[in-house]
Formats: sequence, C-alpha cells, structure tokens
Amino acid sequence: MTKTPEQGTKPGLRIWRRTFSSVRYKDFRWVWLGSCTEHIGEFMEIAALLWLVRQISGSPFILTLVVALRFIPMVIFSAIGGVVTDRMNRRNLLVITLVAFGLQSSILGILVFTGAVVLWHIILMAILTGVITSFNHPARASMIPNLVKGEHLLNAISLDSASVMAARVIGMPIAGVVIAVAGVAPVFFIRTFGALLAIVWLLQVNMPATPTGVRKGNPWKNLVEGFRYVSGYGIVLALVVLYLLPQFANQTYTGFLPIYAVDIFHVGAVGYGYLQAAPGLGSVSAMVVLASLGSDIHKGRLLFGSGMIIGLALFIFGINSSFIFSLFMLFVLGGMGTAFLTLSTTLIQTIIPDEMRGRVMSLREISFGLGPALGLIFGAMAETTGVPMAVTYLGVVCFLIPLISMLALPGVRRLN
Repeated sequence: MTKTPEQGTKPGLRIWRRTFSSVRYKDFRWVWLGSCTEHIGEFMEIAALLWLVRQISGSPFILTLVVALRFIPMVIFSAIGGVVTDRMNRRNLLVITLVAFGLQSSILGILVFTGAVVLWHIILMAILTGVITSFNHPARASMIPNLVKGEHLLNAISLDSASVMAARVIGMPIAGVVIAVAGVAPVFFIRTFGALLAIVWLLQVNMPATPTGVRKGNPWKNLVEGFRYVSGYGIVLALVVLYLLPQFANQTYTGFLPIYAVDIFHVGAVGYGYLQAAPGLGSVSAMVVLASLGSDIHKGRLLFGSGMIIGLALFIFGINSSFIFSLFMLFVLGGMGTAFLTLSTTLIQTIIPDEMRGRVMSLREISFGLGPALGLIFGAMAETTGVPMAVTYLGVVCFLIPLISMLALPGVRRLN
C-alpha cells in the first residue's frame, strides 16, 4: 500500500493535498476511475429508463414502482451479498457484477431498438438490477478501507461518492441530448460500454485477501454473526437504519422528474437531463467540501443537520413553480443527501472490524431497498393529489425523521 505523507509548506498546496490525499494511493485511483466510467453509464441508463416508462405508462405510481424495484431486492439479497463479499476476493466479485450489469443493459437496448420492449421487460430488468446491486455495493464499500490508511478514510469515501455524483452531472445531460436526438436505445449500449471500461480499471487493483477465518466458516453462521453484531451494537444499528432517509427522499423525487420536465416545466428531454444532473452537481460540491475538511469534524451533528436540510429542500421544491429555482433546490438535495450518506458510511467504517465489513455494509443495503419501497406511498399519493403536493408532504416527513432521531440518539449526535 503506497504511503501518502502530508507535505507542503504553502497553505493552498496543503489544502489541495488534503482534499485529494486518497487519490495518491495507486489502487484507490484505479477503483475511482472504475467508479467514474461505470456510473456515467448507469446514470444515463436511469434517465433513459424513466423516460421510457413515462412514454409507455405516464403514471407517477409506475415511475416510483420502477425506481423502487431497482432497490427492493436488496432487502432480501444484500445479506447474502455481504456474506459472499466477506468470503471471496472483493475485486473479483465487483467485476462479476459489472459483467452482469452490462449484459442486461445490452438485452434491454436490443429490445428497445427492435421495438419489442413492453412494461414487464422494464420491470424484470429493474428487479434483476436490484439483485446484482445486492452483491455490487457490499463488495465496493468493503474494498475502500483496505486501499487507504485510516486517516484518509473520510477523504477516500468522500471522493468515491464525488465520483458517483460527478458521473451524474456528466451522464444525465448527455442522456437528455441522446434521447432528444436518437431515442433511448443507444443509452443502454453506452451503459454496457461504461461497465466494460470499469472492469479494465478494476483488473489493475491489487486487492488484499479477505480474512481467512470468515472464508473457512459456515456461510449461514457468517450471516447470523453479521445480524448479531449489528443488533448488539446500538450506534451501528442506528447508523444503518438512518441510511433509509436519503434513499427514501432521493429515489422518490427522482422518479417524478420526467413528469416535472414534461408536464410541469415543459422543458423536454434536454431540460429533463438538467433536472437529473442538478443533484449530482450539488453532491460533487458537498464531497469536495467534506474531503477538504479532514477527519476532525463533528460528524454526528453534521449528519443530522444535513438530514433536516433534505426535508426543507424537498418542501420548497414541492411548493415552487420556477424551473431555475427548482434546479437550485435539486442542487441542495444532492449535496445534503450525499453528505448524509458519506458521513454515515465513514462513521460505520471507522467502528467495524475488517472481517465484518461485507456483512455490515450489506445490511446498509437493506435500508437502501426499504427507502424506495416507502416512496411507493408518495407515488400512489401523487396519482390523486398531484406530484408537487406529494413532494411537499415528502419534505415534511424527511424533515421530521432526522429531527426526531437527533433528539432520540444522543450517542450518534456526539460522534466525531
């Protein structure tokens, strides 16, 4: 593992080095490049998928259903993915999932190109995406702490999250232009290319072996140990459950954006790309700020503060009718949502031992799956109240969750 001592006498140089300290680890750089190329294609695919669903059904509930089905399987399969992550080479597992993503994107692209696609194809592909993600996310999250030193963990997680959101900033507007010019079919093939390119980068990573004790144990026992560890460690359990908040908010309002673009703001496919990109730009900005702060910050307080801002931004987004101001609110939502996730991940990764990483991080994915599932309530509400009113109510709920949690969980609030 490459050492990265903090050097430099000029203040500006020190800030620059602190902000990008983890990028100086060679193996982390490969993972980071893989994240960029994979997620550009993924976000383009999400934009195309939702646009396609709106064309086929036009229903707010169906839009939120398709979004939810990309995550609901994680409630069931993530625990299995965590056990597998702790028992095999995490890099190889990540490569296998990327091959699976590329294959299903190609199939969907062919169905759209030939005009054979129907709604149940999209629903099936969404479910398969959730199953594959159940193995992809624990493997990826478990790799990063093994690639950098402990003092650079917040920085590495922040920059990794920034790569994901930067991919959204780049990919979503491109998807909007491609959809406007050539339709949705080419987007799915671009997703396949991005996954293949990410595999090329990941094959350069020298990944430390997973702990031998876990690999020798009984898989069922490994699974039970993961649940027992989290349930017996109150702070970790609280942090895992709180992952639900940003996923609940993000995946719900994201499903409504095609309707905002076409029926509310009347900005078409290109404007839709901007709506999808704005949260990504906010996320990148937040991650750069977090990465530059270093590790000595009040992470617990920032966690709850960012959560409450998510609720306020959603409330304002719901009652607002200006396209430009809505872009700004989406910018805030992206920044605060990613900050919340990054702070939660850093706190958990700091606490848990390496042999438990895959299983604990897989339980986080259960919250990822439950959040969008809860969003179906607001998808159904939007069918009767209208989308803006449903988003306004969503904002109220998302404000109350972190407020009540902050008051009820002083142990989490005091974490640094």
